Amino acid sequence: MMKSIFKQTFTNAFRQKHLQVLAPILILLYLIVAFNSVVAYKTKMQSFEKAKNSVREAWLNQGPQNPHNSAHYGHYIFQPVNEMHLLDNGIRSFAGSILRLEAHAQNEITFSPAADKTELSRFGDMSFAWMLQVLIPLFIILLCFNSICSDRENQNLKLLSAQGISLSNYIWGKIFSLFTIILCLAVVGLVIQLLVYLVFIKGIGSFDLTRIVIWFLSYVVYFFILTGLSVLTSAWIKKSNTSLVIQLSCWITLMIVMPKITASAGVSIYPMEHKSVFNKALREDREKGIDGHNPEDERAKKFMDSIIAYYKIDTNKVKDVYAVLPVNVDGLVMQADEDYANLVYDKHFKRVHETIIKQNSISKYASFVNPFLAIRNISMGISQSDFSSHLELLFEAEQYRRYLIKNLNDKMAYGGSKTGDWEWKVDAKYWETVKDFSYPSIPLMKNLKSNSIELSAMFFWIILLIISVTLTTNKLTVL
Repeated sequence: MMKSIFKQTFTNAFRQKHLQVLAPILILLYLIVAFNSVVAYKTKMQSFEKAKNSVREAWLNQGPQNPHNSAHYGHYIFQPVNEMHLLDNGIRSFAGSILRLEAHAQNEITFSPAADKTELSRFGDMSFAWMLQVLIPLFIILLCFNSICSDRENQNLKLLSAQGISLSNYIWGKIFSLFTIILCLAVVGLVIQLLVYLVFIKGIGSFDLTRIVIWFLSYVVYFFILTGLSVLTSAWIKKSNTSLVIQLSCWITLMIVMPKITASAGVSIYPMEHKSVFNKALREDREKGIDGHNPEDERAKKFMDSIIAYYKIDTNKVKDVYAVLPVNVDGLVMQADEDYANLVYDKHFKRVHETIIKQNSISKYASFVNPFLAIRNISMGISQSDFSSHLELLFEAEQYRRYLIKNLNDKMAYGGSKTGDWEWKVDAKYWETVKDFSYPSIPLMKNLKSNSIELSAMFFWIILLIISVTLTTNKLTVL
């Protein structure tokens, strides 16, 4: 029986004029988004490779140089690009693109392409994923809003019931039939994105097929949930016009209004401390440590005395203590300064990151009320374009900064220079021994784990849909 309902619904759907008009428009939008994404991706990839190679080349070609001068010159990290960003660019347009690594400072990532956006910006912008998240649900509503209402209005529902067709099979047949149409349209969109990529950027990287499959399967679940809910709404509402108005109102609320509310709620419930307050607290803690550039600093003096004691230098017999030390104390003091500063930075930046995570948690738990929030976060997570992926980049960049500065300070301390000799320079070949920054590749399972709440919410919606179909079947039995 379900098979016959499936076929009948499938056939009738293709006879609807709005489907015949909207489907080609949707495909045209797929093409436009695909070309725009490919052009943007190609430009970003070329800029990224050029900037990364230029920075590395400048580092290698410094020539003879004092290591601490290079520490202040620093290094630059750029926002990486991967093929999944073609499908979902997530928060990348708002997260900044350049990070300067230098001694004595943990800088913020700068030059965001959309720096003037509101707090809502952290949740992403238009892409192929946006079409799947927002436009396809609208298409689902237009396809499903009268799927059962029309049968009730035409008295077909009573006729089917009289023929002994199971109402459970009837509803599931409707859901699976309409879901199949939506799925086909979504597959067409994905194929278009991949084909445009292969035609215009063939040879630049390669897609992770496993990641793409799991990414798309999450949307399959999303479409199934929305199709089921739309069909059920059609069963609960007696008139088609009323069903359409209610579902469009829900679409506006869930896709437009609620994301704004959750973003604002996150900022209100977990407010971020003012930057001046943050800087003051950071500065006060920073001043409690060793000043690597002030030899008169009491803490620096005590540290230097400990070095002299460690090497058992008799200050009563040696006039110039630092001249006989086998190490350059300046390098050791600067590294001690860095070690303390790192503790301070970890303390304060951790607080900021935790606040942002708490702000974003509002939308995570709101996924149990709005499946759009769940799929949006899951999609960005799998595409490595979410805040967690951004934090991973910042963490790896900071670890590299610490490696880089320690390497330079150690070279200053143990490379053969003497304390106070700031004119000492390393050989030009030394720069080749300092490894370049390696951009992190986040495992898929780690991405999924960071979105465990949203995945649980999707499972919750599937269970809710099954229960709702059962309850709706009992309701239709008495009509």
